[in-house]
Amino acid sequence: MATALLAVLVSIILSHSLPELGRLRHYGWFEGWLRGDFNPFASSTLWAGRYGGCWSIGVPVAVLALLQFLLWGQAYGFPSFLLATLLLFYCWGPRDLDADIGAVTQAADRDARVQALQEIPSDPPVPPLALDGRTLVDTVFRAALTRWFGVLFWFLLLGAAGALLYRLVQLVAQSEAFRSALPRAHADALRELHVLLDWPAAQMMTLSMALAADFDAVAQSWRDFHHGIGQGYLVRDIGFLFAAARASVDAEDEDLDDEAANTTLLPLHQSQSLIWRILVVWMAVLALLVLAGWIG
Repeated sequence: MATALLAVLVSIILSHSLPELGRLRHYGWFEGWLRGDFNPFASSTLWAGRYGGCWSIGVPVAVLALLQFLLWGQAYGFPSFLLATLLLFYCWGPRDLDADIGAVTQAADRDARVQALQEIPSDPPVPPLALDGRTLVDTVFRAALTRWFGVLFWFLLLGAAGALLYRLVQLVAQSEAFRSALPRAHADALRELHVLLDWPAAQMMTLSMALAADFDAVAQSWRDFHHGIGQGYLVRDIGFLFAAARASVDAEDEDLDDEAANTTLLPLHQSQSLIWRILVVWMAVLALLVLAGWIG
């Protein structure tokens, strides 16, 4: 079995079956790097501008890419496999998405459900997320993109360096703790880069959703979204993913009360099931590519 496929399977199994290992995913070193604690580039003119990401993201990713290159083909591929597995596991998550969804569905009352919902995004959202079907679907799919599919897409494309690239950019783009460590122009440029990194992964998620759910509904919602904004099919807005997800799930806009909780939380359960079906489609396609000899 190819290194890429085996690394993906091992990482997913470990992340899902042993969620307590998520405590190993610490990015304190990255926050210290951004703040200049051990960073000789933090005082440079380039660091303060839009291209500061060449230092903040580029240096750690380049170091990993060099290590990835040096290990290529050594000892029958085992060092490469080990590096790929460790980095993919490290960049996955950071928390178990199923556990976070379960905290919402198993909460004792409405207030507890609302509080649990705020824990799914990277940072607690402002204003707080509302407990309605549309928000539930959008929140689950945004989390699936940033926790699973964005990392997986760039890992399959660029190896371990790709997974680290996506995760570091995502941390700056969506976490105030990391973003506040950087000059405004530097942080804004990385947020724009995050949108670019998300776009192809979101497109592949949408295509997989069409295969895993209602193809016609997904395709129609994808077209309607792009026609609605009138900026062509290459617009960077990934709202098409959420539109397609809502078309595949029984999502309503009404606020969810306690009496109807078992029924109105159905979009959350359906969203969770659908992202797993999308992941299965990705794994099936990857396996076919391995069998065809296109991925080694």
